[in-house]
Amino acid sequence: MIEVKLTDEEWAVFEGQSVHVDAHEVVSGIACAPGGRVDVQDWRSVDRQLRSLGQRRAVLDVEEARLLLIARRLDVHIPLGYGTFIEYVERVLGYRPRTAQDRLRVAERLEELPATRAALAAGEVSYSAVRELTRVATPDTEDAWLAAVRGRTMREIEQSLAGRAEGDHPDDPADPDLEPRRLSLELTPEAYALWLEARRRLEDELGERLDDSAVVTAMTRRVLEPAATSAAPGPATSRPPYQIAITLCPRCDRATQAAAGDVLDVHATTVEQACCDAVQLGRVDGAHVAAPTLTIPGRTRTAVLARDQHRCSVPGCRSTRGLELHHIQWRSRGGDHRTRNLTTTCSVHHASVHAGHLRITGEAPHALRFERAGDTPYATDVVAEVMAALRGLGFRAADITRAVEQASVHVGADAPLETWLRASLRACPRPASSE
Repeated sequence: MIEVKLTDEEWAVFEGQSVHVDAHEVVSGIACAPGGRVDVQDWRSVDRQLRSLGQRRAVLDVEEARLLLIARRLDVHIPLGYGTFIEYVERVLGYRPRTAQDRLRVAERLEELPATRAALAAGEVSYSAVRELTRVATPDTEDAWLAAVRGRTMREIEQSLAGRAEGDHPDDPADPDLEPRRLSLELTPEAYALWLEARRRLEDELGERLDDSAVVTAMTRRVLEPAATSAAPGPATSRPPYQIAITLCPRCDRATQAAAGDVLDVHATTVEQACCDAVQLGRVDGAHVAAPTLTIPGRTRTAVLARDQHRCSVPGCRSTRGLELHHIQWRSRGGDHRTRNLTTTCSVHHASVHAGHLRITGEAPHALRFERAGDTPYATDVVAEVMAALRGLGFRAADITRAVEQASVHVGADAPLETWLRASLRACPRPASSE
């Protein structure tokens, strides 16, 4: 057995006593028939051994999750000569990079969900079930979710979690708009390399890690973005990114969008986002066809984009493609089309605003405030300079974001650039070039 010496704080990553099980204990715990073989004729014995292995595996999953968090915080890959922590996990534990990242995500969530962690350690739920539960369960709802999934198959669990968001209760109605559509692709090595490079560039441009939906949205929006023509000179961003055609369900007022021959449900937040900056075609299911109208007057839109230099105004974001105008005071809350109430955002950050993950307040262009959910300062002008400086030093985008957030706890918003830079450098683990 490998012994690891840890501080009290590191031992406290997970509550309760840790259970160490090595390979010898697992093997020796299996009762075998004379001669060292399991008696395959005794179905009760085989069933008992399989259940025992399942419970022991659950204990190991909990232990692995705890040690993964500690290992990452201690940067164990550095003295061992691995380029990144994911490479260390891939080579030492044999996980694919995506599986390793998912294991780390589950480990972080288990740290906040003691009941789920205990249920996994006791073998009451499988790791596969816990992997799905950690996407929606919170400390307030985990007991209800555990009761709801006990005794169910993985297929039943996946169906019960479909259309659920983090914080939802099992008794809450599912939102069909939240159920993701699975897209399976088989790519040649060359195409896969291009995909990875394009994803990396998007994340570097936006200054944060993107999930699959955000990556595909950004890529496809850039392909679908209309090119400038002689009839409509200027950048492609001078025209609204959306065309809104309202097809109203007479029974439920459900919003739908046509896509390649299919009609898909559209989430209410997506409709709000589109209504900020669109060409409204009006009703297309009536006898009279109305003339198209612009959500924002054309001259106003052109002026705001020019003022914001045709780039996203969120500090730290360098995106100049897929741009949309956002009403700082939402139109649904009385916001108007004056330029001081309009700011330029990329499609990813605009979606974050309407999803409630990012808040923009104040007046454009010089009195804007950006906050993450929970009133955490998102960035300021000086912070944008710090993030640009850290990028120039070779730090990873995800590390820069975390470092600036940690620095904001100790540094005031009015602190000079040098103070911000020093605090952020202390919080940054290392440049990407050293990984």
